[in-house]
Amino acid sequence: MNRSLRWRVALLASAAWLLPATSSATGSNPPPFQQTTCSFSGMVDELRAALKTGSPAYRKYVKARLKTAARVMPADELIGAVQQERDPDVLEALGAALADKSSFSEDSALVQSLLTRASSDTDPALRAASVRALRGIGSVDSIAKNGNVVTYEQLIRDSAPEVRQAVVENLVHENAKVYFGHDKTVSETAVATALASKDPEAAAKLLSEVSMERVGHETVERLRQQLRTDHPGLRAASATALGGVPGAEAGSTRQTLVELYRTDKDPAVRKAALQGIARLGMGSAQSALESLRGVAPGLDPEIDAWQSALKLGLQEWHLLLREKERIRK
Repeated sequence: MNRSLRWRVALLASAAWLLPATSSATGSNPPPFQQTTCSFSGMVDELRAALKTGSPAYRKYVKARLKTAARVMPADELIGAVQQERDPDVLEALGAALADKSSFSEDSALVQSLLTRASSDTDPALRAASVRALRGIGSVDSIAKNGNVVTYEQLIRDSAPEVRQAVVENLVHENAKVYFGHDKTVSETAVATALASKDPEAAAKLLSEVSMERVGHETVERLRQQLRTDHPGLRAASATALGGVPGAEAGSTRQTLVELYRTDKDPAVRKAALQGIARLGMGSAQSALESLRGVAPGLDPEIDAWQSALKLGLQEWHLLLREKERIRK
């Protein structure tokens, strides 16, 4: 069976549930099958219509069916469509199917057309759509296997905020949903991307929301250097990130955060430092927190809340954080 026929068979299988039901109990005869043409252009036309007027469930279905068919269809048609598409929503859906095919076939070269559009298209909406299409796969690895010709560090410097937002959301999603916070390369790429950014808010979101549990010493040092930046939001995000560094870095990092709390005058930065100290120490953070009582009297209730939460002996960070917030209310 050639490739063209194989992907058409896959498409028909994915749509089998749409065939009319028959009932042998009533004795009714099923309607005869009718010959139809299943073409890629027809799929794109249906996708385009669904994205404009279809219900959310139908749009989801059409996108999923396209991904299923794309896994076995010839890549050339899909790449050509990605290169020519001018509607951002359609481009994102086509690109997501191409990215999924790339991941499924372990052929990273397939995403190069997306990276090219993400970096060079004149329309920022299409650049952003091309970036978003990479979400949900191991995009950091795919970018590296394409020779780092286009990287997230480059894309985060895009003049369009929607492109920068797409980069941030890709890395946050990949860290949390693809690797569950356990991939060193993704975490270090997120830090490098944040530090390459000229957008403090985008950088802060990356640093505060990406897991740092596997980063190396050099990355920890780069985070410490960010505690001296002029932007308080970025200082706070760096303190939050430092709270999640590996155990081997915990002792020295805790002292760094203690000193940050004593010297930084911004309340948000100080609160982030307290959170980082609590996270690094978990059960052993009590003395470090107590040593800071009275440094900023207005934040002593924050110290009290952390100490009360720590006494519960919770071992999962998200549970401890939730309990602390409950106490603080």
